[in-house]
Amino acid sequence: IPPELLAKMKEKFISLSTRPIAKVAEARARKNKRASTKLAAAKKKAAAVANSSEMSEAMKLKAISKAMRGQDASRPGKTYVISKKGGGTKGGKGIKLVDKRMKNDKRSMDRST
Repeated sequence: IPPELLAKMKEKFISLSTRPIAKVAEARARKNKRASTKLAAAKKKAAAVANSSEMSEAMKLKAISKAMRGQDASRPGKTYVISKKGGGTKGGKGIKLVDKRMKNDKRSMDRST
């Protein structure tokens, strides 16, 4: 195979691998759309509460904060548990079993960023 052709093929494969997957892009777009509609509804509700005259200021603040609650909901991260030699530790939902070195590496990465 000539080196020019090989380089051209490599370039094509690299461009294909860096392109985002369509399903992933669609899922992200759906997620963003849901979030924006929720935020718009919360803003509308907050504006209605702010304009109402029969509520006190404290009640208005409480109602607005309730309407805006949950807009920044993010999933909790994984908990890293060091697996022991004997085995007695169990993994579960949101738990990742790692060895001592891996957990320390993760902590040092978090510290450096």
